[in-house]
Amino acid sequence: MAQNGYVRKRRYKIKYKNLAILLAILLILILLIARGCSALFGKNKDKNKDLDNEPLVTGDSQQQNIPLENVPALDPATQYYYSFTYEDKTSADLGEGDLVLVNNNIQYLGSVNEDELSVVRELKNNAYSVKDYTVKVRPEAMNALNEMLLAFYTATGKDTIMVNAGYRTLEYQQELYDDDLASSGQNSSTLVAKPGYSEHHTGLAVDFTVYENGKYDQSKLGNGEYTWIDENAHKFGFVNRYPKGKETLTMIDNEPWHYRYVGVPHATVMKNYGYCLEEYIDFIKNYTIKNGFLSVNTDDGSQYMIYYVPMSGGDSTSVYVPATDKETGTKTYPYEISGNNVDGWIVTFLYKEGDGTAVPPVADEPDVTEPAEDSQTDGTETE
Repeated sequence: MAQNGYVRKRRYKIKYKNLAILLAILLILILLIARGCSALFGKNKDKNKDLDNEPLVTGDSQQQNIPLENVPALDPATQYYYSFTYEDKTSADLGEGDLVLVNNNIQYLGSVNEDELSVVRELKNNAYSVKDYTVKVRPEAMNALNEMLLAFYTATGKDTIMVNAGYRTLEYQQELYDDDLASSGQNSSTLVAKPGYSEHHTGLAVDFTVYENGKYDQSKLGNGEYTWIDENAHKFGFVNRYPKGKETLTMIDNEPWHYRYVGVPHATVMKNYGYCLEEYIDFIKNYTIKNGFLSVNTDDGSQYMIYYVPMSGGDSTSVYVPATDKETGTKTYPYEISGNNVDGWIVTFLYKEGDGTAVPPVADEPDVTEPAEDSQTDGTETE
């Protein structure tokens, strides 16, 4: 109401009690949000369980469900989940496994217990011969070697393959290297790897030669019926380690006699893509637990999933693997972890069983005549 031109202003009294209640509610909300964020990031930082350095572990079971609907070769109409746990690895583990990369620039970081190596001559079948009792390999390579050379004999009728080299000590590799330099007059070798940088230190590599009619002839390998080995080695987990055309990558001249065990799924990929091991180790880094797995179908009908886990910056790296069944304690998906001898680990797990690699048994074992040990020599060994 206006009186004498004056308009009375309405005064508002602030109700401090209501304001205090609102502020208290707001403060509680802020505290709850802050506590939730702290718990989330604190858990991630504390355990450093990273999927490419971003942890996604939930709960106290240290397991994680990862949706894989986009993984190649899986039915997109079905939602696939795997339950994951982890194994901690350190830099000391980089050199352990079937996929270690060793060449003239990358020193072998692993170690071999010579007492656990297989003596090839004691365990071989009669489909091939062996230089002497000094030729040794890792057990996994031993089994695959027997299967491969038995299959070669079954396919060709030839029992002329001889294994003339396997695991080597640093001292023996030094002798071979020095002998090659003395022979060539060069300062370095493209035929013999430097001591400490040879695949033969791993116990996963073998050299072949052909022993026929009392003579050794390495030149036959990669030719004629012996091409069967290169064409089929991947079925048994072997690859020709130094193929023609890859010399600039492997830093070793083409050696059709030098084979390396890497495991069936990895050998299959290398065969299908024409990769040497250097290329494969780089290629597999495209597949991670976040980006998606590499799905590999092998000749026996099995299906494998493969992915790479980079080494983290901390003291240890959490390598995610399929979890074991809590009730039975068995692996839900059988898996293997291999260091690449450089900067991370490669995980391989069996997704689907196959019908097994069919290696026909030899009806009548061939009568393999082997040279006397003291007369078995095939000249200078290489790589």
